[in-house]
Amino acid sequence: MDSVKRKRVLVYRIGSMGDTIIALPGFHKAVEAFPDAELILLANRPPSSKAAAAQTVLGEGYFFHQVINYPSFTRNPLVLLRLIRQLRVLKIDAMVNLTTTRIRKTIRSTKLGVLRDKLFFRAAGIKQFYGFPETTEDLVLTYDNETGKQEWEALRIARRLESLGPIDLTLDKYWDLHYTQQERVIAADVLKTLDPNRPVFAACAGTKRQPNDWEEYNWLALFKALKDDLPGWQLIMLGAEDERERAQKLLDCWNGDGVNLCGKTSPRVSGAALKHAKLFIGHDSGPMHLSAAGGTPCVAIYSARNLPGQWFPRGDFNKLIYHRVECAGCLLEECIAQQKKCILSITVDEVRKAIAEVIVEQKIDNLGFSAKTEI
Repeated sequence: MDSVKRKRVLVYRIGSMGDTIIALPGFHKAVEAFPDAELILLANRPPSSKAAAAQTVLGEGYFFHQVINYPSFTRNPLVLLRLIRQLRVLKIDAMVNLTTTRIRKTIRSTKLGVLRDKLFFRAAGIKQFYGFPETTEDLVLTYDNETGKQEWEALRIARRLESLGPIDLTLDKYWDLHYTQQERVIAADVLKTLDPNRPVFAACAGTKRQPNDWEEYNWLALFKALKDDLPGWQLIMLGAEDERERAQKLLDCWNGDGVNLCGKTSPRVSGAALKHAKLFIGHDSGPMHLSAAGGTPCVAIYSARNLPGQWFPRGDFNKLIYHRVECAGCLLEECIAQQKKCILSITVDEVRKAIAEVIVEQKIDNLGFSAKTEI
C-alpha cells in the first residue's frame, strides 16, 4: 500500500524581527490550519547584518520544518527562475501569504502587484492560496479619523486569513514564540549575575535606521534620572553587537547594576531573557516587539517616519510616545533637512512620565524576578 503523501504548505513572510513578530498570529494560524503538513518558510535574507532573519526569530521545529531564503529586493530574473525551480521540485500544495501588501499610488497598480506575485507562485506549481489581498480594504491603508491611526498590521493579516478561521489577537497563544527549554536555560544563565530578589527592566537604545534614533545624550539623561525613579532595579541591555558600546555607557550610568547582552544572545534567547523583565524601554525596534509579544509592558519612543498605528506592538499595556509632525510618514532612511524633529522633540520627562504611568497602570511591583511565575 502506498504511503500517504504529507501535505506541503509554503508560508511566506519577508522582513526582520519586528516584521516577523507582528505576523506571529498568522504563523500560528498556519500551524493550526495545517497540523499534519510540512511547513516551509519562505523569507528574504536580511539586507543588513543588524537585522534578524525570520528563522532566527521563529526557531526551528514548531512554525516551520525547512526554510528557503532569497536575496532581499531582488529583481534578478536568474535568481527568480532558480527560486521557481526550487519550489516546483518541492511540489507544494498550498501557500499562506503573510507578507505586507505593498500599497502603490492607485488601487489598480496595487492589484497588479498582487497579481504579479500570485502568478509567480502559480508558475512554481502552487494552486491553493490563502492570505492574498482580495478586498478593497486589503488594498489600501485604512485610516481611523477618531484615533488618528492606520490599521494595525496584525489585524490586516488576520483579516486576510479569515478563510482559515478566526484569529483573536487578544489571546496570548497567538503571540507565543514557544521558547525551548534549552533557550530558557541559556537565558537564565546569562542573567545569573543578577539578584533574583530585585526587580529588572530591559532596554534597547539601538536602531537600524537613523530617523528612529533618540540619540545617546537623551538616553544618558533618561538613565541618570531613572536612578532616582527606579531605585534598586537592575538593567538588561539588549541589541546588536554594534550597539554594545552605547549600551555599556548606559549600564555604566546605571552603576553597572545589570548585564549587557548586546551581540551576545540570539533573538530567541533575548526573548526568553525578556520574560524576566517587568518593563521594557526602547525605540520602535525588533526587541520592543519581542518584549510586547511576551507580555512585558513597553515604553517605546517613536519617530514619525511611519504614520501611527500600522507598526505598533501587540497589547494595550504599552505606552507609545509619538509626536506627529507635518512630515509624518516620510519613510526616510536618513533625516537631514528636518533634523529628526519628530523623535527629538520627545523629552526625557515625557518618557519618565510614561514609565511611571505604566508601572501604576500595570500594577508592576518591586518584587524580584524570582517571584515571577515559571516562563
